[in-house]
Amino acid sequence: MSAKNRVVVTGITGFLGSHIGQHLAAKGTQVTGAVRSPEKGAWLQDQGISILQADLADVNSLVEAFSGADTVIANAALSTRGRASWSEFLAANQMGARNQVLAAAKAGVKRIIYISTIAVYRPRINQVNRNPPMLLDGPPLAISFAVTDWRYALSKAHGERLVWELSKEYGLQTTVLRPGPIYGSRDVKLTAGYAKSMSRSVAFAPTVRVPHVHAGDVALAVQGAIENPQSVGQAYNVTADAVSPFEVLTTWKRLTGTGPRIVPVPLPLWIDFDDTAAQRDLGFQPRSIKRGIEEVLAA
Repeated sequence: MSAKNRVVVTGITGFLGSHIGQHLAAKGTQVTGAVRSPEKGAWLQDQGISILQADLADVNSLVEAFSGADTVIANAALSTRGRASWSEFLAANQMGARNQVLAAAKAGVKRIIYISTIAVYRPRINQVNRNPPMLLDGPPLAISFAVTDWRYALSKAHGERLVWELSKEYGLQTTVLRPGPIYGSRDVKLTAGYAKSMSRSVAFAPTVRVPHVHAGDVALAVQGAIENPQSVGQAYNVTADAVSPFEVLTTWKRLTGTGPRIVPVPLPLWIDFDDTAAQRDLGFQPRSIKRGIEEVLAA
């Protein structure tokens, strides 16, 4: 990527957005964050990242923030569990996705990297999911709702479908990345949950294995999508290997030399996704859970 390449990242003050922005800036890209509350981005400005005010509900503010950009990273989304209504999820993840694409088109930006999620899938258990059906293409319930907020999953599925439809309508060069579950420094959900478990005297940890992808590796895939024109029109799983909470906690304890007694809760289940296309086309190189936890501890 050329240093002259200007990239706008929505939701840059959040967990994944900040990793994306920092990674691209470190590669010499001119990065601007478009966020609702610019004061939250002061720490990123200290790293050479510009911050502009924009609201997902206000297309005009997004157009202004996107003007002059070469690429928009449509990352902003609502993923809060338990504190938002279905209508709020739709407003952020469906209409917010729509507004980002419309604003890019109005601003003359052709290149979009849309951050979706593997939660849009209807996955199968105990197998590598290569081309699973989407949530919108089947019955109203899915096994993934047991671990993923159904409102987040469905609203992101609706949002991604709109992104594809509008990209075709406006002739935009769109790539979709479907990461998850994501962990890393500054993560207040998955990683924070593991940290809380490590503070206990006894931690019960399921042995069910699910993907764990580090936010920095998702950022690497974003860079690869920007640099590779062959990724236009494609959707990529960005997931890394499946590991269990038991493996995560025992690795964490081994690295720190301290922690609770970790009691495995046997669940002979696993779910995995085929991410070979992302490795081939985007230079996606998922780190081991050991290296990922080392980043969390160092931060």
